[in-house]
Amino acid sequence: MNPTAITLDTTAVAQPGPWRGKSAVVSGGARGQGAALVRLLLQAGAEVHVLDTLDPAAAAWLDLRGAAEAAGSRLVCRNDDVADPAAWERLAADLRAGGLPLAGLVNNAGLTGPRHTVTATVLEDWDRVMAVNLRGSMLAIRALAPLMVRGAAIVNISSTVGLTGYHSAAYSCSKWALRGLTRSAAMELAPRGVRVNCVCPGVVDTAMIHDNPALLAALQNLIPMQAMATPEQVAGVVFFLLGPGAAYVSGADIAVDGGVTGAGLYWPVAQATGALAPDPRPFSFNDKETTS
Repeated sequence: MNPTAITLDTTAVAQPGPWRGKSAVVSGGARGQGAALVRLLLQAGAEVHVLDTLDPAAAAWLDLRGAAEAAGSRLVCRNDDVADPAAWERLAADLRAGGLPLAGLVNNAGLTGPRHTVTATVLEDWDRVMAVNLRGSMLAIRALAPLMVRGAAIVNISSTVGLTGYHSAAYSCSKWALRGLTRSAAMELAPRGVRVNCVCPGVVDTAMIHDNPALLAALQNLIPMQAMATPEQVAGVVFFLLGPGAAYVSGADIAVDGGVTGAGLYWPVAQATGALAPDPRPFSFNDKETTS
């Protein structure tokens, strides 16, 4: 893996924005909900450092470069493994040299692994999932929190499987542990004015979930809102938590799951007993209320 940072400087004129003159770091930010968040930060004027194992020549990076150019913002792509301590040390050194205040860190990088039960889990699979999903987030906070300014924020991306039971042992345990890491960091960093929160997405419409059609079909039956989240909807919540509107929110878990953890457990039961029936109309977040 090439650890060299590839800076995508822009030629567009920088536009004013709430993040102009500040930097942010997003791991796993080349695709999906991570990329959606990176776009929001670029549009708001941030200098964004993105860590991802995706090939630097991949089309996804080119898409983000276009977003950076359109916003007149600076994007730095780092082809790094979040489980490597040296990757975070290099990034910390670059941020110190760059001089911009670090106002946001989002630990979004993650992988599911083979989704095996406890007794079927292979140790190597367990270790890799934990390395990316948990160790990487701890390394990021350890390396970058000392650089963060008062008013900055950290958001860890967990999952609804970190709020309830789930058969995939390694993935579930890693996401539960992220919630613990969030609370430990929130307690430590609160006196310095740095907030730490955790977002727990449900079923998000990305390539990761479409890789397993059977799982996708089963999970959709659990969503009271009868629709998967878009990457942009998850990114919007994360962006809010990074900003001043969430200035008094720290140590919290925010489920972005269409009602799964709040009401989804008995949603299939309510349908099976006839107490509730799915709306036969296709669900759309663009639907507007009408009055007769």
